[in-house]
Amino acid sequence: MKQDVFNERIGWKKTLIIGFQHVLTMCPGTIAVPLILAGALGMSAEETAFLVAANFFTSGIAILIQVLGCGTWIGSKYPIILGSSFAPLSPMIIIGQKYGMQTLFGSIIASGIAIFILSFFMDKILKLFPPVVVGTFVTLIGISLAPTAIRDLAGGEGAEEFGSIPNLLLGMMVLLIIILIEKYAKGIWKSMSLLLGIIAGTVTGCFLHMVDFTPILEAKVFQPVRPFYFGMPAFKTGPILIMTIFCIINMIQCIGVFSVVDEVTGVQTDNKIKERGIRGQAFSQIVTGAFNSVPSTMFNENVSLIDLTKVKSRSVIVAAGIMVIIAGIFPKISAVITAVPKCVLGGATLALFGVITSSGISILSKLDFGANNNFKIIGTSIAIGVGATFAPEIFTELPETFSMVMSNGLFMVSISAIILNLLLNGKKALS
Repeated sequence: MKQDVFNERIGWKKTLIIGFQHVLTMCPGTIAVPLILAGALGMSAEETAFLVAANFFTSGIAILIQVLGCGTWIGSKYPIILGSSFAPLSPMIIIGQKYGMQTLFGSIIASGIAIFILSFFMDKILKLFPPVVVGTFVTLIGISLAPTAIRDLAGGEGAEEFGSIPNLLLGMMVLLIIILIEKYAKGIWKSMSLLLGIIAGTVTGCFLHMVDFTPILEAKVFQPVRPFYFGMPAFKTGPILIMTIFCIINMIQCIGVFSVVDEVTGVQTDNKIKERGIRGQAFSQIVTGAFNSVPSTMFNENVSLIDLTKVKSRSVIVAAGIMVIIAGIFPKISAVITAVPKCVLGGATLALFGVITSSGISILSKLDFGANNNFKIIGTSIAIGVGATFAPEIFTELPETFSMVMSNGLFMVSISAIILNLLLNGKKALS
């Protein structure tokens, strides 16, 4: 495998510029999870601000663990960005409401340990994920993310001006700028297409009074992220089991990311690297729980940014990880990043999510649809996954845990593809 493609040397200016683009790309998802969690648990403004800062801080640590590795068996050393995972959000809210913050973070730590142990059996687990399963899963990731980008482009779910003409026009303008720069620019300007689009959109948003400077003025200059802010973790069997189930869903998503990396960089990732990558994600989750934050996942949108910029250097991702850590301990910096209007970020991420869908289709296009029941497996699984994604209310009558799991479209598409592959192809599916 050509791992040397990740060692490409670029100047420090280009490293910082593209690294900052990666930070901006990861921000919407990374910020959304702690904000939703804090709102659902009725946290104070001070506790919410701390949770967001802790999330930046631990995401940066997770990135560095993944890219630089810890020894020879933790971390893939791939240029992969990690940020907040939406997969365990529902159980986190339930556990936090029912048991409190100490039990919540105890379950995050314990489930991280469980995934870490599972990573030593990845050679057996990965047999369940041949190209027909991974390609179907990755395709649905892109499809399921598109509505989020569109809603952001309209101003963000729940916004007073949601769907307003200025929001739609500004979001589409950003998307058009990125596409035109990508097509006609050369050199560093081409690799800066996302950043230039976001800057142009934010400046325009200032003139349209879409940028709120109040959070920047009110944010603290420096705030250390200390461990066990909400108290020492408590470990209870029920919450740990629920959290582990949803972290397994998160693990499946991370496995899919490696296939996207392969598609956009031309490498062939072997199972040992995937094992180390999952182990690195699990190890960082243990650290995350200790520092009062949520489980992280590998971000497909940042892999798409690699395809957009054509820069594969891991040094860029290291720079992004350091920036995210700095944003975590200097709240004014994170406040500046979060001041970018939602419609601007929506226009930018719409360009990235399309790459994810294309990567999934590219994986599937290499299969013979007439062989191994691939036609039935792909079609049925995507139908089930899309259905669960856009009609999750059909599972509300099921027991709570089953309802949460089965209303997750990514879980449903993966489990459907796995079961159908085993059912229709028998022992050949595991060969």
